[in-house]
Amino acid sequence: MSPRIWLPLAALALTLLGAVAPGAAQGTGRGRIGGVVTDAATGAPVPGAAVSVGQLETTTDDAGRFELTGTDRGPVELIVIADGFEVGLVPVTVGRRGATANVTLTPAAGAEIIEVEGRAPVEPEPYTYAITGDEVRTLPGSGNDALKALQSLPGVARVPFGLGGLVLRGASPRDSSVYLDGIEVPILYHFGGLASFYPSTLLDDIDLQSGSFGARWGRTQGGVVVLTSRPGRADRWRVGSEVSLIDASLRAEGPAPGHGAWTLGLRRSYVDAILAAALPSGDGALTLAPRYWDGQLRYDRGTAATGQLSAMLFFSDDLLRFASADVAPADAMADDAGLRYVSRFARAAVRYQRQLAATDLSVQPWVGLGEVAVTLDGEGTARRYLPMGVRADVTRHVGRHEIAAGVDVQGGRAAFSARGQPAPGPGVAMDEPMEVARATTRWDADVGAWTEGQLRVGPAVIAPGLRLDRYGLSDEWVLDPRLAYAQELTAAATLRAAIGRYHQPPLFTDVDPVYGNPRLTSSAATQTSLGVEVRLPADATVAVTGFASSSDHLPVDVVTGATPAAAGGTSDSGGVGSITGELTDDQFGAYEYRESVGRGRSHGVEVLVKRTGPRWVGWLSYTWSRSERTGDPRQDLGWRPYVLDQPHVLTALGTTTLGRWQLGARLRFASGNPYTPVGGTYYDSDAQRYQAVDGAILSSRLPAFVQLDLRVDRGWQRPWGTLKLFLDVQNVTNRVNPEGVSYNFDYTERRYTRGLPVFPSLGVEYTP
Repeated sequence: MSPRIWLPLAALALTLLGAVAPGAAQGTGRGRIGGVVTDAATGAPVPGAAVSVGQLETTTDDAGRFELTGTDRGPVELIVIADGFEVGLVPVTVGRRGATANVTLTPAAGAEIIEVEGRAPVEPEPYTYAITGDEVRTLPGSGNDALKALQSLPGVARVPFGLGGLVLRGASPRDSSVYLDGIEVPILYHFGGLASFYPSTLLDDIDLQSGSFGARWGRTQGGVVVLTSRPGRADRWRVGSEVSLIDASLRAEGPAPGHGAWTLGLRRSYVDAILAAALPSGDGALTLAPRYWDGQLRYDRGTAATGQLSAMLFFSDDLLRFASADVAPADAMADDAGLRYVSRFARAAVRYQRQLAATDLSVQPWVGLGEVAVTLDGEGTARRYLPMGVRADVTRHVGRHEIAAGVDVQGGRAAFSARGQPAPGPGVAMDEPMEVARATTRWDADVGAWTEGQLRVGPAVIAPGLRLDRYGLSDEWVLDPRLAYAQELTAAATLRAAIGRYHQPPLFTDVDPVYGNPRLTSSAATQTSLGVEVRLPADATVAVTGFASSSDHLPVDVVTGATPAAAGGTSDSGGVGSITGELTDDQFGAYEYRESVGRGRSHGVEVLVKRTGPRWVGWLSYTWSRSERTGDPRQDLGWRPYVLDQPHVLTALGTTTLGRWQLGARLRFASGNPYTPVGGTYYDSDAQRYQAVDGAILSSRLPAFVQLDLRVDRGWQRPWGTLKLFLDVQNVTNRVNPEGVSYNFDYTERRYTRGLPVFPSLGVEYTP
């Protein structure tokens, strides 16, 4: 569930609690008691537990934390009541500095739980695909990684080889953004899509908003992924770990000064060590050395009612090297040895949240650093950046209505260096190769302000929004109006509709005067969606959403290249080469002369059928969509498919629990990606080789992708924690899925590039 949904609901709950027991959490004394309530059997936090001392009352939050202010000093008795647990009676002595009382509740044997069900007011946003970390970490095909389960949701196209990147409703990967606790991050997955940059065990919620999102998010014209990390548990120290075939991780959480909680995590892959031992060595042999790191550190204290302070630091570091095996190990680690790819970033932030009666406040400044580079023997392209920003918002509840506003500032210093042939501009002849060394640094800032409201009229809610942005790189102001509407048709059915305008600024390399076009402006899209959500018995849900998007001012190459598209040399060739360019565009830039003259359009229907039971989880997602683009209008090529246009994407998956075993399966089907066929050939006597003549641009398609994944989990629960063994096998049938096309020297023979073979992931996880 996204922050936009649970913050208003939390404020409403606190308001109702205050109406029933005014000043319940704050008395006239000078003492203070804080702590965490957990389940004695599992160690999990117990949210919603009633905690009281005398006439003072409060309830625990989602992390099981509570705070009572104004208690008497000296010995008191703390009473904790929660459904399904024995009543907890804890003697506490309150001193001058207060007291910490961490309570463990014993599950009640044969307890009868009476549930009173109600539904929160309908929210106006389009249907959001919200999943929890615990829900998806056991789904097949994810490799015990919650974020990889995003690829099984509606509206998400399949990326070849599982390389990562998100293609939402036909938008380019560079057109969608990822946020962790409100901080924009450059990547979602480590190199090759092997794992996400943030461990699943430290995530609380994952929200996928494929399009038509509200004014809170900006600088993107595709969709957004909103990740919410969880706070640590402060009752005692817990240390967990996970070891698989590709990486190992360690995590810990426990009490911190100021009645707070620490959360720590560290993970490293060891594929480089395995390949170094497995690959042959000898004169001239190549050594492949990929590896990734990531780490997390977080501190939390307080509650939303009294003021919640969170400080966080997280980083991701990827390195891939190809070096000759006869190079000394110390030299192979050098930046100028062989081919070297590096992608790393870090973010540090402090967030303060407070609920004051009917007002919610949040302020979060942050700073970071990053580097993306590809070098061959010390020469290549590198981008280094020092981003920083602040996000602040306020929400005011007025009866059933609310109004929110905020500022969203992001900027910093960016530098890049490159050596190579500059991009030719229109009318510029490049008869002789010319190498240019380029190094530049630039400061810029994007300043955004937004407001949106929720007006409730009977069973309907109308949410108008407006966002104003000033983009530093393109020196322009943009205004984006947005409108969402939702109405409860019946007690089980909700209608949702949205329309909005979305702008996206150019990249730093796009406006470089040597390798780009300094006159490039922002691109934009108008998105619409209309859907209905039906809640069925037995915890089943059916959601159907139709969508359409029209893009303009897209950056496109307006200089005709000499390499035919069918030969795999341009963005119009399709296949692995073009798609790789789409995936790396946001990180490296295109380094080509582009103008804001392209257009795009997409439309389709998303269907999600989901059922969650006490012993099993499953869903069926289907997307029918078409995504098209135009290039330089002066070449009059007309509309053609986007290189990741996939008309049909179907995913069926489910898991079930059988005693201590958990079994799951996932079946995926996706239309093949388009590519440009060879229409003919001729022999180039000057180059002394055959050249291809293009057929119709992106007019052919690869065969369909079909893959079956299986997963088996076995758990052992002990007093000291839970041990889980898992086996996740992707492409269990070892089906040959084509991912691209290649030709022999004279283009008389065509063969497909094979996708990933059967890929097992075996691991063990310990949870205290």
